Amino acid sequence: MEFTCEKKQLQGGVSAVERLVSTRSTLPIIGNVLFEAGKGGLKLSANNLEIGMELGLKANVTKEGAVLLPAKTLSGIVSKLPETAVGFKLSENGTVRISYDQSYFNLHSLPPDEFPALPKVKEGKTFSVDPALFGQMIRQTIFSVSSSEDKYILTGVLIETGKSSFPGDNSNIRLVATDGYRLAKCGGKTETKGEGGVSVIVPAKALSELAKILESGKEDSLKITISGEQIGFRYGDSYLVSRLIQGQFPDYKQVIPKKSATKISLGTKEFLKAAERAAVIASGSANVTLFEVRSGKLHLSANTPDVGSVDEVLAAEIKGSEKARASFNIRLITDVLGVIETEKTLIELGEGLSPGVIRPEDNDEYLYIVMPIRTQEVA
Repeated sequence: MEFTCEKKQLQGGVSAVERLVSTRSTLPIIGNVLFEAGKGGLKLSANNLEIGMELGLKANVTKEGAVLLPAKTLSGIVSKLPETAVGFKLSENGTVRISYDQSYFNLHSLPPDEFPALPKVKEGKTFSVDPALFGQMIRQTIFSVSSSEDKYILTGVLIETGKSSFPGDNSNIRLVATDGYRLAKCGGKTETKGEGGVSVIVPAKALSELAKILESGKEDSLKITISGEQIGFRYGDSYLVSRLIQGQFPDYKQVIPKKSATKISLGTKEFLKAAERAAVIASGSANVTLFEVRSGKLHLSANTPDVGSVDEVLAAEIKGSEKARASFNIRLITDVLGVIETEKTLIELGEGLSPGVIRPEDNDEYLYIVMPIRTQEVA
């Protein structure tokens, strides 16, 4: 095996696959990256037995072949190389010479024979979706997954296709994530093949890696194939495959409020900045922040004993009851405001301890539900 590749290309590919490599596995072989040099260029693969990735890179291949290189060491080397062409040459004793300018590394390699092959999801439900749309859907939902392994089902994102049964929802593909305290749902349109829809739970890690691939690419279509236990994403020369999380995702439709007593419209950027300021004080009291409508304005107030208090006043357009008040974890609010891209944001508050709803104004495809906090003031 012998090839040359530009450092920038090489680093992008190595860093992408290296993120998947497990350092805690009992199977040492998967701590490596598979290099395959062929007529079409260079292909890098990593497989941690739950998620696998394959990336194609431009390279000048003078001798075809394949080899395994240790992921962490390789990543450390490549990240420090100068911006120049980098040569790889496999010797007969199994050492790979990585050369650049007048310098070189010699890196011990392993034969590729025992490396677990990346499964290709060929049979199942297949559809294509706009990469920019799907990347946005991931960004607007993934932060709401649970980080607790005790709620294993909730560590993934629900991907659902087909006609929605929820009134007013015209999407035919939806991503939903929840950790039990908040829920994010994003919908879109795509062309699906075959009859019926699918409903599967994809690990957040897989979608996070897919989002990074989509950000760096310029392809106009993302192909998704879903089988009984796996899901595959094909995007140009990149392929990512992941196991699915088995189990029943909560019926998210049951927690979406049917009506609201108060609707509050306000500027997204101003809302986010005010929420971040309130969070400085609220962080000392479990992030509890009171949302209260007073005199046609929205007040965000928090109080931490022995530290201080804050009262942020925001200009807003109020519809409905002007007696609305509810307490929320302010961190759950700043999370969603960071992914809302519209100029205005709409908050819907119910009565008592009803969930709050946050959505971009004039955009019915996205909504975020956050559970209120019971306090002495709101009970």
